[in-house]
Amino acid sequence: MNKKVLQIIAIVIAIVLNNACKNESNQDISKEDSEIKFNIPEGFSLEEIYHPSANEQGSWVALAKGPEGLIYSCDQYGKIYSFTPPEKGGDLSKKEVTPLNIEIGQAHGLLWAFNSLYVSVNKRWEDDTEYGSGIYRIQDTDGDGILDQSKMLLKLQGNGEHGPHSLVLSPDEKEIYFIAGNHTLVPEKLKQNSRLPNNWNEDNLITPYLDARGHANDIKAPGGWVAKFNPEGTAWELLSAGYRNPFDIAFNNDGELFTYDSDMEWDIGMPWYRPTRICHVTPGSEYGWRTGSGKWPAYYPDNLPAVHNLEQGSPTAVLSASSLKFPAKYKNGLLVMDWSFGTVYFIDLIPKGSSYEAKREEFFSGTPLPLTDMIAGQDGNLYFATGGRNLDSHLYRLSYEGETSSETISNDENKELRELRHTLESFQKNPSEEGIEMAWDNLSNEDRFIRYAARMVLENSPFNMWENRFTSETDQTKLINASIAVARTDDPNNQQLIYQKLNPINLENLGKENQLALLRAYSLSFIRMGEPNPSVSTRIAKKLNRYFPHADNSVNKELSQILLYLKADGITEGLVNQLLKHTEEKTVSESVELLDEETTLRSEQYGEVIREVIAKMPPSEAIYYGMLLSNAEKGWTKALREKYFSWFYDVLGSKGGMSFKAYMENVRQRAMSHVPDADKEYFKQISGEYSPSDAVAGLPQPKGPGQIYTAGDLQDIVYNEDLKGGSYEDGKRAFEAALCILCHRMRGEGGAAGPDLTQAYSKFGTYDLINAIASPNDEISDQYAHTLFQLKDGKNLAGRVKSENEEEIILMPNPYNETYTVIIKKEEVQERGPSPISPMPGGLLNRLNRQEVKDLFKYLESGGDENHESYK
Repeated sequence: MNKKVLQIIAIVIAIVLNNACKNESNQDISKEDSEIKFNIPEGFSLEEIYHPSANEQGSWVALAKGPEGLIYSCDQYGKIYSFTPPEKGGDLSKKEVTPLNIEIGQAHGLLWAFNSLYVSVNKRWEDDTEYGSGIYRIQDTDGDGILDQSKMLLKLQGNGEHGPHSLVLSPDEKEIYFIAGNHTLVPEKLKQNSRLPNNWNEDNLITPYLDARGHANDIKAPGGWVAKFNPEGTAWELLSAGYRNPFDIAFNNDGELFTYDSDMEWDIGMPWYRPTRICHVTPGSEYGWRTGSGKWPAYYPDNLPAVHNLEQGSPTAVLSASSLKFPAKYKNGLLVMDWSFGTVYFIDLIPKGSSYEAKREEFFSGTPLPLTDMIAGQDGNLYFATGGRNLDSHLYRLSYEGETSSETISNDENKELRELRHTLESFQKNPSEEGIEMAWDNLSNEDRFIRYAARMVLENSPFNMWENRFTSETDQTKLINASIAVARTDDPNNQQLIYQKLNPINLENLGKENQLALLRAYSLSFIRMGEPNPSVSTRIAKKLNRYFPHADNSVNKELSQILLYLKADGITEGLVNQLLKHTEEKTVSESVELLDEETTLRSEQYGEVIREVIAKMPPSEAIYYGMLLSNAEKGWTKALREKYFSWFYDVLGSKGGMSFKAYMENVRQRAMSHVPDADKEYFKQISGEYSPSDAVAGLPQPKGPGQIYTAGDLQDIVYNEDLKGGSYEDGKRAFEAALCILCHRMRGEGGAAGPDLTQAYSKFGTYDLINAIASPNDEISDQYAHTLFQLKDGKNLAGRVKSENEEEIILMPNPYNETYTVIIKKEEVQERGPSPISPMPGGLLNRLNRQEVKDLFKYLESGGDENHESYK
């Protein structure tokens, strides 16, 4: 390959990387490349040194620095390679990039240590495969300089983009640290040797909503995790958990470990959405990821806050810049990669207590630039790869052209606080009186990470070792944090003891941090030990009801769910008032941080969604109360329900992530399940859902029994190979029983209020059809959308306009009954526009049983053709 040395001094330069790229196997690879626009900092030079895709060596996602200048790399779905990077001005050809002659590959993590190559394989285990997900050690057993034998150190269950990931050597070079995504199960040997007590739970007081499109619905605590092991792989320890999908880890100069965790972009706009984040991986730490809406807010004292939030993206590599020959300003920080938006950020870590806060700046970026991994080479330059998901893959070298210093900058600021935390963390493994005494002294430490480490000492010690301290303690901060530890013993016999210590504490006398911790202690006692007896519940409810509504939004949310759980007097009306207040104020949750427009333009896949959300942000704080109210069974009046169900028009006019409207449909269905049967039709109309009424005459009734199906439930049914689809007659019957035929034609038969479904399967995949049925509000065709009229008296009316003149509009609100009309005086109309609620009701399949659902999708697949191959 001819050398392409791209000296880049200006801030923004467009580079065509392959205009003269040739090699032995491919004389013209320019079609493989697209123009990449780089933004490289002044004083740095960039070289493309290899093009794996053009040489049929896959899409590289992992790199490792080997011995004597060697570099290892791995294709996401293929082999491990080794090569020695060329000198400046030299060439790297395909024959110099050699695959290992060993049956190991598909690695997300590579590490050279202890004269071995450690490999984190990310591959589904199959009956006929010899290797799959796990940690392997590859060695040269005969001393000829060639790696020739692999040994599995730990078998793992989990694969894919949330599977096993990266490896890093400890600062003392005695152990190896490993990180896995949330689809990787914690092996039993790690559960039995864990810094976190292994009684982890979802720990949500109110039943959360699972992702409306089925993502990770079966993935439970503890989520993504970090472990360490010895060189032989005979001693393993689970260190930290509660992440979504962090890909990489790195130590800073202080010997502290960090990771870059991913967001769930489908949740953008929802109150539980959390952006990508830099987390300080301390022993025993929990970072609160839970599936669906169950994610813990950062203020929960039983998890830790991020060092820094970075908005949206797809985190990949994390690298300490200390060993790079870069300017001194980078020596104490981290470089982190975002795959989606093609950006490398510099994270400047600044000591804060026993942990850190951070400032970030964009180091370099490119469009398109799907960044996968980076390492510091033996020469002190930065080597990084692009690719992943079989995208075009490149290998680059970034060098600094100016003068650099090899001096490592030590950071002694707050060193004593870090050492105190380290001492507390050491007692997590070895409970002792000395450790408990130190932990108890620090339960009220003003540093949150130290308080957390102290509480984890208690949780890893038998309760009887510190029970007397708890019963005799009077310090409120210590009592609150110790009560959390008591609740997490899961012993109901200790519940009354918790209330004896907490009930005398007045909320208004506490600072915000302690207010939230006190409310979390109450919640955990209910979650872990069960609902207390009625008299105790009433006493707690009366105590807390005095503070609701609270001036602080976070405190108010925690009060809300506790009072709803305890069925406190007036809570339903109070929640409706909060719903309306935050809708009017368009309050956005504190955790919603969005990228700037310039960065979003680097990603065609994700950028447009974020720009739409910025333009039409949902009132996420109001959504929190809307979701709580869907669980309220008592305290309703007709007026309150009218306000609540009318609210769905307001929220569905907003724009959120991919699951946003599907989530809201599930909320509406759960809320409707608490409405008395006699009132259901009325409140369905209020919320924009219309009954087929007389139109169902003559249609078959479902066999049932049904259930409230989410998109994830429908996916499980449709793709369930053990559940066989029935006959053509069964499918047609299900199509009619689900009322599809009232609005949709199938081979010329049926209604016309919605699109013809005869060719639906040739235009849309099963996944798209499932989500269109489960969440019809996601995408509404202009051809079938209703018009929403907002009237001056605050009411909403939606339907198809039958006719209008200068004075009035005749509206057909019910798609099932075009003879039913409503007359609207134009002088009463305040605003009109497309309705955010589809005329197709959600939950149409809820009356069907699982077999009927399967039959229906088979019928849709056949296009209503009884001779279709699916019936043969």
